[in-house]
Amino acid sequence: MEGYKCTCGADKPSRIDSNRQVFVKRELRDYFVDLLLKTGYREVRDPAFSQGRGIAYLVKNTTGESNRHFILWHLIYEEIKRYTDDVKYHLTRGPDVEFTSLDGRRIAVEVEATKKSDKQMQRKLKVLKKYDEFFIVVTKSQDREHYEEYGTTYTRTIIPKLIADYFKPEPSPEPKTKAQSSSESKTRPHTNSSYLYQQPIIPLEPTKPRKKGYIL
Repeated sequence: MEGYKCTCGADKPSRIDSNRQVFVKRELRDYFVDLLLKTGYREVRDPAFSQGRGIAYLVKNTTGESNRHFILWHLIYEEIKRYTDDVKYHLTRGPDVEFTSLDGRRIAVEVEATKKSDKQMQRKLKVLKKYDEFFIVVTKSQDREHYEEYGTTYTRTIIPKLIADYFKPEPSPEPKTKAQSSSESKTRPHTNSSYLYQQPIIPLEPTKPRKKGYIL
C-alpha cells in the first residue's frame, strides 16, 4: 500500500498503523477511508463509551465476536494504553484485556455482548480468578444484572473514569496536628489500604512484533 498519495485532508494524520483494526472514520483522510474499505474494513456505527447511535468506525473484525464486542474490546485496550504500556489483549485464551495498575495489581477485563450460560461463565471464572482483580463490561446495559452474580459488572459509560482510577496515586498521609500526642499516633496510625485482592498471576503471552505502518 506504500506509494499511494493524497493531497487532501492536510489537517489529518498522513500515516496510519497497518496493525490497527479499528479507526474513527472522521479522523482519517478520504484517501485512507477508501483504501481501508478496499482492504477488508467495514463501516460500523458504535456508541463507544457513551450511549445512543454513536459515530462511524472502520473495522476489520478478524474474530468470531460481534462488531459491538470487538469495538468495545479495542477501545478499552486503547484507553488503558493512555496510562501504561503494561497491557495485553487476548483473542482466544485468557481475558479480553489484562493490565497492571499503578499499585502493581494485575487486572483482568472481560467484555460481554450477549448473555453467556452459567457453564460458559464458570469456565471463564476459572481464568479470571487467577488475577488480583477482574471486572466485566457489558455492551448492553440490560445485561448488567445477568452478569453481576459472577463478578463486578459495569456498563460502557463508566469505563474511562474506572480505568483512570486504577492509575491515581494514593494520597499522602495527613500531617500530624499539634494536639495529636505521640501515644495517640501509635493507637491511630494512618492507613490507606483499599486493595484487598492477592491472588497468583498467570504468565503473559509474548508480544508479536509490530508491522510497518502506511506512509504517504
